[in-house]
Amino acid sequence: MMNKLTRRLFSFALAAALTAGLCLPAFAYGNFKYPSAYWKLHSAWEAAAGDPDQVISVAQKTYDLLNPLGLGQDVCENLEPKAMMASWACEVKGDIAGAITWAERERTYAKWLTECGLTPSYADRYDYTDLIQSIDARLEYLRAAQTVTVYAQSDGSASPYAAGPRTGTWYGAPVDGSRSDTNAALMYVTFQDSYSVEYWIDYYSRTSESFRKAADGGVIEVAWNFSPENTSGARAVLGADSYIAESLRALGGLNATVLLRVGAEMNCWSECDPEVYKQAFRKVASAARSYSNIQMVFSPNDISNRNVTCADYYPGDGYVDWIGMSTYHNTQYVSYDKSRGVASYTFGYDKYYDDAFYGVGIYDHDPLITVKPIIDLAKAHNKPVMVSECGFSYRDKTSGQDLTAFASEQMNWFYSYINMVYPQVKAVFYFDTAFRGSDFEYSLAGSPTLSSTYEKAIRENGAYLSDVKGTATGWTTLDKASLTGRNTLRLAAYASLPGKHGTTVTYYVDGKQVHSASQAPFYYNLDLSALGGGSHTLRVEAAGGQFKSSSQTYTLRLGGSTAPVTPEQPEKPAAEVKAMPTNDKLTCDGQLQNATVYKIGGSNFFKIRDLAAMLNGTEKQFSVGYDGAAKAVTATSGQPYEGTGKELAGAAAGGEQTAQVSNDSIYINGEKTTVSVYKIGGSNYFKLRDLGKALNFYVGYEGGKGMYIETDKPYE
Repeated sequence: MMNKLTRRLFSFALAAALTAGLCLPAFAYGNFKYPSAYWKLHSAWEAAAGDPDQVISVAQKTYDLLNPLGLGQDVCENLEPKAMMASWACEVKGDIAGAITWAERERTYAKWLTECGLTPSYADRYDYTDLIQSIDARLEYLRAAQTVTVYAQSDGSASPYAAGPRTGTWYGAPVDGSRSDTNAALMYVTFQDSYSVEYWIDYYSRTSESFRKAADGGVIEVAWNFSPENTSGARAVLGADSYIAESLRALGGLNATVLLRVGAEMNCWSECDPEVYKQAFRKVASAARSYSNIQMVFSPNDISNRNVTCADYYPGDGYVDWIGMSTYHNTQYVSYDKSRGVASYTFGYDKYYDDAFYGVGIYDHDPLITVKPIIDLAKAHNKPVMVSECGFSYRDKTSGQDLTAFASEQMNWFYSYINMVYPQVKAVFYFDTAFRGSDFEYSLAGSPTLSSTYEKAIRENGAYLSDVKGTATGWTTLDKASLTGRNTLRLAAYASLPGKHGTTVTYYVDGKQVHSASQAPFYYNLDLSALGGGSHTLRVEAAGGQFKSSSQTYTLRLGGSTAPVTPEQPEKPAAEVKAMPTNDKLTCDGQLQNATVYKIGGSNFFKIRDLAAMLNGTEKQFSVGYDGAAKAVTATSGQPYEGTGKELAGAAAGGEQTAQVSNDSIYINGEKTTVSVYKIGGSNYFKLRDLGKALNFYVGYEGGKGMYIETDKPYE
């Protein structure tokens, strides 16, 4: 271990790709002089290997010494691996906040080195671009672990999407599987195989009870897979006009909602040109628009190849009705490097970054984090989400290994939480079939344990629809739950602690322990009628392995001993206030911006269009729209901003202005959002941090530097 660390830290060969003008280091490579105090830390670092406390201590001292010198090759190449090791040391010790802080520092150095065209000088690791992908994946797991979220069962408000059920979540399985108890079915068809789509419809109408039920007013997912699954398979679609027309005519004639999934999992094929794929998808989608019962599904795999993202293949909002996914889990905490067996929280374990990217090993505990990039894509495009197919293997057919305990744990977690934590999920299909081409067994018929877990998770969640036209309850975070007319509040806690261990969740009401649970989703029925009137607090703590995490403290306001009322509402801003123009500095990714800013009550307020213009072209870009009839401002993440030419006009003319609370509704990614908005001179002005939180870009402040935005970091 010592030799590897030394090799990684102190081999500083200049990459050939670094050319003049590519980047501007804070100092020239080869001329940098380490402060004299550094060399003692150099020796201490070599001696610290293998001791997490010493690694953290020496890394912090080295960071405090070198980081103020500015970003340059010597500083970044020195601190990047130290930050990596310190982050891992914190995680091994159970310090989630420390692990996050060091991982974010490491990302800063890796990003600088990447932008300068440099690659790691050590031969045993991938390049910095791959490293950043793994850092980002690991940060998702760590941030999920940082806070417990409490959910309350709601009345199932209407879905905001044009596609999908009005309330609740559809669920189903393949037409050749063991389940026939729902009105949603999954049918696989290979594009241009030896039979027509009409043939397959007729075949399953005669052989599958689940298909017959779904074809009678239900839902049918059609997985139209390309053959071969590569660029040539996608290109073949472009010349198949008659086959496409004939197939869509057959699907359009069904008395069912058809969810047409075209060329699934393209982001993990061995090769697929994104432009050719998008052309193929658009061709099918354009023809399908003639049939009102066909809805188009863009469905990548949960994990992309490292050189692409699922967004690279997105065909466009006008062609997509749903964003789907495939997600399978069968590794049972085995490391990315399978020769190492089960991953463990030991300081010498060095595959944690690969584990994070692929959702395996120590990060195999929460399948919801694995699928989050697809959820984020759907949010950015305001589309409902469909789990097009998922599976939790209970047997490895190659080795005969029994995976039942792991599969049951994963299935319960997934079906309990997927539509609770991600309300965008409006349909879920389980791969309940004995597929001969797989090394793993997923069929529910072969495992009574898995079958009962499936049924229980669906039943207790309450939001799944066996009747696709029925209604169901839903879930919302406790801070948004209405308590009116309730005597009992059904709660669940999302506590995502990494590693292989049991997690125990404890509920506290008014500071007293009232309930403890050891199985997700940690349900608790809170008796509101027994609490009495007035304000009460609720908090949840979770513990598992070396980790402990807590929820925020929620305030419940009850009107009497048996008559709950609405929870505490945020204080309303004054209807009319004074606003002063200000020249406070604002930078975005290091560039000074010329925004129009007003100071209201000690806070700076900005035009949303100025912010959109600043972020345009970055990974945090968003579009802005205004519906005059509905008096609604809309902001959609991931969409380019179309300017008016009036953005970033600089300091406002004149002196003090009167600002009035805006009556416009604000929708962020399709969801109505409550933020402080004032109207000044006919324009809406927003708090910078409100927009940062809603649109997930980093907002900071430093004396002398002023306010600043960083688009490569999430909101904190």
